[in-house]
Amino acid sequence: MSDVSVLSHEYKTASELSRSINDAVIELKKARNEGSEACWRETAEDRRRMSDILLALASLLSPLGEGDSTGNEEVARVSGALVSRIRSDKGGALPYYIDDLRSVAKRLRDECGEPTQADMSLLDELAAASSAETSRVYRRLMRR
Repeated sequence: MSDVSVLSHEYKTASELSRSINDAVIELKKARNEGSEACWRETAEDRRRMSDILLALASLLSPLGEGDSTGNEEVARVSGALVSRIRSDKGGALPYYIDDLRSVAKRLRDECGEPTQADMSLLDELAAASSAETSRVYRRLMRR
């Protein structure tokens, strides 16, 4: 494959993941602001998708052998560059971040568990990192 083909594929993967994360976060924020149980139930698909992404990311960030196998489909969607970016951003706090990812994923899977403000901040941070990575790949693609 040529460099442009590789970058194009990388951009497509990064932009799809970023869009998926952003769409899910928006829907979760709407449901959280509405505050009604019926509105929260309507976000079941968004919560499941976001939970899968969080578990896949936690698995990829975990030291070899400590990751779980859940979210295998989502693992393929998370770029290595995003994992590297988060790993370098978090540094020594990475184990705590991985625990936070798993906790938020668990709350999102729980029918009655509504994400806290700290959970939403983590999701916003992940959406921003994903968008930044998509922009970085796009800029590299346009320079070719």
